[in-house]
Amino acid sequence: MSKRRRKARGRTGELPLDSPNWMPVVEALRLLNGLLGNHYLAVKDLFAAVAAKRSDKRLPCMRRLIASEVAPDQDREIVPPADATPVYFGREDSAFFVWRPKFEKIWPALAAPATPHAASSARDDEPTPAPTARIDDKPQRRRPGPKIKQNWRLFVAAQVYQIRKREGRTPGAGELAQLCEDKIYYQPDESDIQKLLRILLNE
Repeated sequence: MSKRRRKARGRTGELPLDSPNWMPVVEALRLLNGLLGNHYLAVKDLFAAVAAKRSDKRLPCMRRLIASEVAPDQDREIVPPADATPVYFGREDSAFFVWRPKFEKIWPALAAPATPHAASSARDDEPTPAPTARIDDKPQRRRPGPKIKQNWRLFVAAQVYQIRKREGRTPGAGELAQLCEDKIYYQPDESDIQKLLRILLNE
């Protein structure tokens, strides 16, 4: 893991993997949903940014292993753009984060409410955050349990997007529940999936 982490850091301009500037993916989706007014579009745009081939357009993404036996200084690595697929982000053993400074550059309208202004001025150059940036440390260090439950929503949203694009239809809650069980080994209630579908298709 340590060798992979060092290699990953080199590919992204030595981003500090322990920085509180890493924002949970679920928080990024919440902000984008508020900006775009549609969760389906938020997932679509976020995936596109993480998987962008051009480095100046790419949104760096990091994953942390949830397993308690992996030490906190060894459980993080950058997600290669080629791995930014729905199945990868549906992994139950990991929590995912995106680099907040780049997120704000891509979507500047979200910069002000997302982080204190004082913390945003020099954060790209500071591995050690200023005291005001420690507010962002809480989402990174939350208990891992809720993150596992949140991952299925990202997976389902991505599956809906792919099936509609590929087959021109919207999958049902039962089909999506089965996909969750087959791919990420967790099956949410169909009623919860139906609620998510209503949000995704509210275009």
